Amino acid sequence: MELILHPKSEIDSRTKKLQSRMEDLTGAILFQSVDMLYFSGTAQEGLVYVPADPEAEPVVMVRKSLERAREESPLKVSPLRSLRNLKSDLEIPEGAKIGLELDVLPYNNYARVKRALGGAVFVDVSERIRMIRSVKSKFEIRLIKAAARILDAGIGSVPDHLREGMTEIELAAKVEAEMRILGHQGSLRFRRFNQELPMGHLMAGPNAAYPSFVASPTGGVGPSLLQPQGPGFRKIGRGEPILVDYGGVYNGYTADETRIFSIGRIPKKLEEAHMAALEVEKAVAGALQTGNSGREIFEISESRGEELGYSENLGGPVGAKCGFVGHGVGLEIDEMPVLGPVDHEILPNMTVAVEPKMIYPGIGVVGIEDTFLTTEKGPERLTRLPQGIWRV
Repeated sequence: MELILHPKSEIDSRTKKLQSRMEDLTGAILFQSVDMLYFSGTAQEGLVYVPADPEAEPVVMVRKSLERAREESPLKVSPLRSLRNLKSDLEIPEGAKIGLELDVLPYNNYARVKRALGGAVFVDVSERIRMIRSVKSKFEIRLIKAAARILDAGIGSVPDHLREGMTEIELAAKVEAEMRILGHQGSLRFRRFNQELPMGHLMAGPNAAYPSFVASPTGGVGPSLLQPQGPGFRKIGRGEPILVDYGGVYNGYTADETRIFSIGRIPKKLEEAHMAALEVEKAVAGALQTGNSGREIFEISESRGEELGYSENLGGPVGAKCGFVGHGVGLEIDEMPVLGPVDHEILPNMTVAVEPKMIYPGIGVVGIEDTFLTTEKGPERLTRLPQGIWRV
């Protein structure tokens, strides 16, 4: 494991893509750490200003740690002493039109920028940035493939640790340790407000189908009221499905995978539902073709689920469905495109997690999740563990 710096060629390419989408903006000021990393190569506390002028380089200003930011970024990094001097420091003209990440920027930060820039007009550039980030470079794909290998190793270690009577938390700790040793950063990035995630969801039996707020087909009881999702302290029993759903991360980049385990055999009804989920994934993966939309692919998943007789379980029970069958992954686990009722176009070099899951409240969850790379020749599956139920 080593820290991999972002080459200047990567930063330059990303900058040009954003500048080409500026339209009538003067520039964009980015504060969120993921976007900072993407456009500067460092996630240290500060900001990146991307001017609309295609001949101009981004301005990187860091409060802490300035020394580390200069080691990490291929761009010139200056100290950020106060937002009060932002207008002069960035040479922003009067009446400028400035892009901000209004989907994630706290109001206090927005108010301070507004005061500093006087009569500037502000526009949300989050959608443009997320669209740019949805298409991955060779550099990014290499890191996501490494994340998938970490994920395969971690989930694949479950049979080495699984014992009847152990708690979900105990098994999760052992699986997570396997991935941490291989380079997992120990956390997942989620862009949505209040959507903090553990490293993954590992729940057994009815706990896997226990509802929670998180934007996921599954919830879980979790270890506390403040983390009401993922593994809890319930003991794992024989003959029940064990959901193991993790995000693997390598140098910031994410892959997503789910496999089902059991001690002994689970009920035939659940085995059949699992096989149906594999059929849905096959249909969805086959539709990950250039030009298709997330809406069209979601409709394919819904239709296939209905044909197989699982419309009341696919993606959650009626009235509590998650509303999507897949999502982009990268620096964050909830990237574009969304395979749901939205018109996100599928393009080559997207990394997309497909996750058809059958939810049975009070009983458990079965299903599958794999990360795919879209290509001109069709989708490539990056997470490669066997997809059937793993019986221990």
